[in-house]
Amino acid sequence: MKRHRPSGAQQRKIKKAKGEAIESISGSMLKYVMLSASHKGNEEDSEEVQAGTSEIPVIEMQDSDDPELKEDSESSSISTDTEEENLIDSKSQHQQHKNNSGEERDASKDQEFEEIAHEILLYCDIAAWPVPVPDDLRVNLVKKGSEPFQNKNGPFSASQREGKKSKGFSRHLTTSWFYKSLPKGEKVLRTWMVYSKSKNCLFCFCCRLFADSETKAGTSVFVTGFKNWWKLNPKVPEHERSEQHLFCLEQWKTLARGLELQKNIDRIHEVEMDKERKYWRDILHRVLDVIMFLAKQNLPFHGHREDMLSTNKGNFLELIELLSNYDPILKEHFVKIKHAIPSESRLSSYLSPKIQNEFIHLLGNYVKEKIVADIKKAKYFGILFDSTPDVSHTDQMCEVIRYVYIEDDNVEIKESFLGFFPISGKSAAELTEQILKQLDSDGLDINLCRGQGYDNAATMAGIHGGVQAKIKEINPKALFVPCANHSLNLCGVHSFGSVSSCVTFFGALEKVYSFFSVSTHRWEMLQNVGITVKRLSQTRWSAHYEAVHAIKTNFEKLISTLEALCDSKENVDTRGSAQILLSAVCDFSFLCYLFFWCEVLHEVNQTQKYLQTAGISLEQCTVKLQALKLFLEDQRTEIVEKAINYGTTKCKDMDIGIEKRIKFRRRMPGETTKDAGLTLTEETTRAMFECLDRFHQELETRSKAMDQIMSMFAIIQPFSLIFAEEENLRKILPNITEIYDEFSGEDIILEIFRLRRHLKAAGMNPKETKAWTVLQFLEFIVKWDFYESVPNLSLCLRLFLTICVSVASCERNFSKLKLIKSVLRSTMSNDRLTNLAILSIEYEYAKKINFDEIIDKFAEAKTRKQKL
Repeated sequence: MKRHRPSGAQQRKIKKAKGEAIESISGSMLKYVMLSASHKGNEEDSEEVQAGTSEIPVIEMQDSDDPELKEDSESSSISTDTEEENLIDSKSQHQQHKNNSGEERDASKDQEFEEIAHEILLYCDIAAWPVPVPDDLRVNLVKKGSEPFQNKNGPFSASQREGKKSKGFSRHLTTSWFYKSLPKGEKVLRTWMVYSKSKNCLFCFCCRLFADSETKAGTSVFVTGFKNWWKLNPKVPEHERSEQHLFCLEQWKTLARGLELQKNIDRIHEVEMDKERKYWRDILHRVLDVIMFLAKQNLPFHGHREDMLSTNKGNFLELIELLSNYDPILKEHFVKIKHAIPSESRLSSYLSPKIQNEFIHLLGNYVKEKIVADIKKAKYFGILFDSTPDVSHTDQMCEVIRYVYIEDDNVEIKESFLGFFPISGKSAAELTEQILKQLDSDGLDINLCRGQGYDNAATMAGIHGGVQAKIKEINPKALFVPCANHSLNLCGVHSFGSVSSCVTFFGALEKVYSFFSVSTHRWEMLQNVGITVKRLSQTRWSAHYEAVHAIKTNFEKLISTLEALCDSKENVDTRGSAQILLSAVCDFSFLCYLFFWCEVLHEVNQTQKYLQTAGISLEQCTVKLQALKLFLEDQRTEIVEKAINYGTTKCKDMDIGIEKRIKFRRRMPGETTKDAGLTLTEETTRAMFECLDRFHQELETRSKAMDQIMSMFAIIQPFSLIFAEEENLRKILPNITEIYDEFSGEDIILEIFRLRRHLKAAGMNPKETKAWTVLQFLEFIVKWDFYESVPNLSLCLRLFLTICVSVASCERNFSKLKLIKSVLRSTMSNDRLTNLAILSIEYEYAKKINFDEIIDKFAEAKTRKQKL
């Protein structure tokens, strides 16, 4: 079809009208649009725009989620060929005035402004609508209705008449013309009548929407624009009665009603698409539920063969197929997959291993983002890192972050798992670099770290060249506390390792377990008499208590079982080993140590279990360790005496001889003194005292770091908060203000007295609050909403609770690592391992996942075959 190009005069008129339209709306354009970041200039320009529109409500049209706005923005880009040519012509003229880079930037801004202004015209001025109106734009305009475009309240510009007229030279439109008067005096709004401020013309809304062309013969003046105000009286009623107007009016109302009832063709198509979209979302919801179940239970996903003909497709597909027996949606999906024709294009099933990995990644990242958001909300945090080799001999470092979580009236110390990452180097410098890199990738600032927690290995805990020392060089406020559990473990190892008779005792215990565990016959005989022997733990020394307690409780039954195994009916290896064990356990020293270590290890084991409590604070840790010290001091003599009496009594009851031997030390040349000649009882007693003293000494040495930090935070300990005088508070205040500058020292003292008044007003008994922990004081402040009253004190309490005490959380996460990355799953990627571990360990976060958000991210990641 031949295109009719307007003449030069017509083009100039159109260009002039367009300029006037743009100028008329230049002040109001910012009410509807705000330039995106790509349209903004430098910072000064953006500040000027913001300063000039501070009181104007701004709506950002770009990247909107409203489908109507998106459709409007797409339709607004449609224009007639004439408008495009005029726009190109104006651009070419503007380009001629560019002389330097600054002018080019200004010109590009003007060009962008013109393009956006042209788009805005489509929505605020009927004169800018292209004729014919595109279908998508017409649908959006009908949805909006004519009211936003009517401008019935003006202001209206006057039209000048040429020549001498009796009725005057100037006429203008009035609001009364927008209403039609009925015979009885009632007035009805003319919804079709629309006024264009830019062209000062009157248009018909429906005729403009459904017009074929502006230049076609017989086209109404209310399509091209009517401004002869002195002829309103005959022209408006005539147009209302015209067949063209009535036809367009009927089309308008029919289309509007169809859109309202959702019966138009586009809507029917949209309903079908929504139905299909819902179908696939229902499928993916079930897939995500299965993934979450398998991740929570630490179960493998894949099988040997995962095609539909396989008898064992793996846990994932087998579980999906099982659910399909009871779920019609999955049943339909499985039927489609099974009956798909191979020659046709591959059917989308969203059940492949690749899709599983995508969902596992999205789910794990979703939980991790939520955890990181909570950490950033708390602001200050502590770091816990520990490593262990996995089944594929890769050294996996576990990352745990400790922080104070406050939500409503709930205050909780959380130690959240953020993932595993492989480490290559073993030196402190290499480990420090990898830890800092991992924290940076998680979006955590090391300068906000207020606590470090590692095991007692020299590489990590070294005071000069360890990881903790290198991080302190970067952030001196990151206080390091050696893991309390590892410290207590080392105290026990060093205490019994320094005495040879204790090493012999524990060696005999291990041989008892090895003797019975290597043979099913021996183990069965042991079970028949109701005995269970335990193995000595290699990672937790306090767990030796279980092995010692099992032997002590059933010692007589153990002896009878060993005697039975010495019978001639047994094979030579069993008889020989049983006789050696029998002589080892039927010994006075063994019986004394059996009672001695059972008493000591019972207290140590209780302390160690308490120190593994999730979220334990430093003060609770020091109190428990102090209780253990008091036990070793107060019960020192009593434990040894009871152990000697127990050994002596058992030897008499079981007719076990107590060796009467005297050891003489060899004299050196010229030496005249004689050896004291200790008996076996005296030597055993001395060895027990040596074990207890060494244990107490190790405990004192290894708890010094905790005691130093406790003295640093002495001002927020319960006694100081409740009873300390101002003079004493000022003495201990510098301990903390020398390290931290986040709060004012003087304000803390004032807030302590203010807190006492709050406690008194709340009816709290000072004797009861004296026994409170630091966490309980913070809970009181949060519960009674006194945070604004004592902000500095609250911050100090939070910093204290952030300090790490134990890496037990990392050790617990290692147990999940062993379950997830097993021998049959040794080739698992580290990303999949981390995401599955997060879903399993942080299940409280995982069960709150919104699957719709995950599906949206899944659909946005790349183009999918199905609409999701």
